[in-house]
Amino acid sequence: MNTPETTLSPVTSPDSSCLPKGDADVSFSREVVLVKTAEEEIVQGGWYRMPLLGLGYLAAYLRAHGVSVGIVDAMFDRLRFAETVERIVAARPRMVGLTAMTHEIRRAAQVAEAVRERLPGVLVVVGGPHATALPERTLAEFPVFDFAVVGEGEETLWRLWLAAGCAPAEAPATAEQLRQIEGLVFRDGERVVVNARRDWMRDLDSLPPPAWDLYGPAEVYQVYASRGCPFQCIFCMRVLGDRVRFRSPGNVVDEVEHVVERYGAKRVDFSDETFTLRRSWALEICDEMERRGLDKKIEWFANGRVNSVDEELLRRMRRAGCVRVGYGIESGNQSVLNVAQKGTTLEQIEKAISATRRAGLEIEAFYILGFPGETRETAWDTIRLAARLNTTTAAFGIMVPYPGTRVAEMAARGEGGYRLISTNWSDFDKHLGNAMELESLSRAQLERLQAQAYLWFYLRNLRLRSLARFAWEKRKAAGRLLGKMLGRSRKVGGPVAP
Repeated sequence: MNTPETTLSPVTSPDSSCLPKGDADVSFSREVVLVKTAEEEIVQGGWYRMPLLGLGYLAAYLRAHGVSVGIVDAMFDRLRFAETVERIVAARPRMVGLTAMTHEIRRAAQVAEAVRERLPGVLVVVGGPHATALPERTLAEFPVFDFAVVGEGEETLWRLWLAAGCAPAEAPATAEQLRQIEGLVFRDGERVVVNARRDWMRDLDSLPPPAWDLYGPAEVYQVYASRGCPFQCIFCMRVLGDRVRFRSPGNVVDEVEHVVERYGAKRVDFSDETFTLRRSWALEICDEMERRGLDKKIEWFANGRVNSVDEELLRRMRRAGCVRVGYGIESGNQSVLNVAQKGTTLEQIEKAISATRRAGLEIEAFYILGFPGETRETAWDTIRLAARLNTTTAAFGIMVPYPGTRVAEMAARGEGGYRLISTNWSDFDKHLGNAMELESLSRAQLERLQAQAYLWFYLRNLRLRSLARFAWEKRKAAGRLLGKMLGRSRKVGGPVAP
């Protein structure tokens, strides 16, 4: 049974027993360094240019408890592998914490291995979606990770620091001490121990704001106004839980005002799964944004859901400074949406997109090709719907059997027409991966449909300039995808089948 959540203590400086030991030549400039790694194509391309919210929260929580923290975000700072390792080593931390999605876990392990070669005594912790979904397997598969943190990591990582990070090398934390830390996974000899899961944080207002001062300047900052998602889509693992916890509107707007006034933010991205889930709460945030004049100082983006918006709410969001709303539309075929347990209809999709457009908001739409039982015909239903909706942007991903999802369970059993074709975690990427195909659609056919979806979306609407801009911005990814398709074509001795 989980213990009650611990209230954040107002510690401002670490206890002397927690300070790293050593003389001036081997002193630590940071006790903990939090890391986000990046693949080379991410570094070279123009993807993802904002500070990572998860690291910001973890750093703030540790620092509020007196821990000296640094952040190395290779995605934000466009760091190559060697540069990432050098920055971590330069801080000489006692503990390194890495976050990783499934397709990033191998790179995270490679960085950790390189760091440990230079700092043999460093403690290595991994967290994020992959470790949360497969904690025991993650430690078994990657020996370089000493610990895994499951779920929300603020409290767990701090308690781990008290037990293991503060301990001198000659007197490490005992297995019994580590067993008391909920949400922690660790090794006891040859055995991997999975502790009881920590309950989700109830009072999000008690968290300190993310430690954005540990990053360089940015124009865009993320904000979580809530955490969790109550829906049961078969392709999502709900890494922040299935119980939604809302921050108070005033607390949310305090954070928005903070990044505007202190860091000069030009845009805020609300990263909630569904900002519009509780209508009255969303309207309160809009009211508070206007009351403080933030509607004139900043633009913001939020994720909606087609069955949780209406034109009045969308117009209020627009008046409060919102410029774009994102929708996970997923498929243009109702039977596929039902199989996906999306809980939405094509009629709701059409209605929500029309209302959003009338409200004067830009629209970002997300689609997936490769649902259970997907055929060329159902995939083209999605492509045609996307072109007809003609949203501001559209993203077409290929289904990935992410660990912890119903799709992953189906793929493991060969249900839904699925065939796993790779066990390399790096292939578990919805845009550039190679993890899975269908009996009805080979991987090459899925990738061809993905390319056709983008072309049809822009060409059908005569958006040639938008297509050119998209192709230029995604040229690295497009080149890699084209290379894969041509490689397959050469292997089979002819063009990729339509």
